[in-house]
Amino acid sequence: MTGTGALAVQARPATLALLAMALMSASASAQAPPQPAATPADRAATRDRILEDAIPLTPEMIRELARRFGEVQRAREESVAIIAAPVSRPVNAGFQPGQPTSIVQTVRGYPTALSFFDATGQPWPIAWDTNSNNANVSGGGGAGVGGCSTSPNAGPAGPGGPAAELAGFHVCVPVRGSNTIQITPMSMAPRGGLLVNLQGAPKPISFLLVAGQARYDADVSIHVASRGPNARIQIDTRPGAPVTGAPYLTAMLSGVAPADAVPLAVSGVSPDAVRAWRLGNQIYLRTSHTLLSPPWDASQYGEGGTTVYALPQTPVVLLSVNNRTVSAELREER
Repeated sequence: MTGTGALAVQARPATLALLAMALMSASASAQAPPQPAATPADRAATRDRILEDAIPLTPEMIRELARRFGEVQRAREESVAIIAAPVSRPVNAGFQPGQPTSIVQTVRGYPTALSFFDATGQPWPIAWDTNSNNANVSGGGGAGVGGCSTSPNAGPAGPGGPAAELAGFHVCVPVRGSNTIQITPMSMAPRGGLLVNLQGAPKPISFLLVAGQARYDADVSIHVASRGPNARIQIDTRPGAPVTGAPYLTAMLSGVAPADAVPLAVSGVSPDAVRAWRLGNQIYLRTSHTLLSPPWDASQYGEGGTTVYALPQTPVVLLSVNNRTVSAELREER
């Protein structure tokens, strides 16, 4: 056998083996069933599984979590919040020796305003202020410079307290030359003192700041028994007539008369501008107009041009209303 024939004999078994393997593979392919195509329902189920894996919370669950979170936040705030009623009242002050220190009630979360007026009812600007329990972080507004969030709370000689404390009061004069000072307690139970020096005043006016409970001083009008730099010209119709009368004159400025005062009906002028009472042997007239007659014995000026006059009993008074003389009749209400 030649060499070529020997090679052909050797290659034949290999060829036969390859042919057999191909036949077996074709037979196996013919026997395997074809894979069915994915239906729309299968694709939707797959998409739902992917969305659930990416966002496990349903919209209802998210809304329920938001509702519970809001309830927790409200409960947390209500546990420390205090519901307090605002009080607006006048206070008499002065520079006499032994003058009592006025107490101001404050509640955290509620601002307090102290406004200063002189004996003629004109605003008395604040020169500087300082408080003994300062909690001003970035502002105070002392030294009359204003700016509650930018200016340090300082007296004429320097800072009125540390830059920040854990508990105390934030005190400031918001506008340069203002007669109002703002007080905000920064803790649940603050306590401290406040000194306010008015422009041209001989000495400061002191206050004691305490924590209130169900009530707080929202608006306090401080009536100082002296003439300030903006005092209006005062006309006394009786020689030696006092500037201020009985202590209840200040309360009458707010429209609150003593319990035994008898209200009087007023005719001839607007009842909104004039109110009158009879107390003892005197008539007390609260008005925004100027009293011309009869001569008055005492008076108390308030903010907004309101004045309370104490005068002898009379059935008629003369008032200056818009530069006109107007007669007003007083009589007991029936």
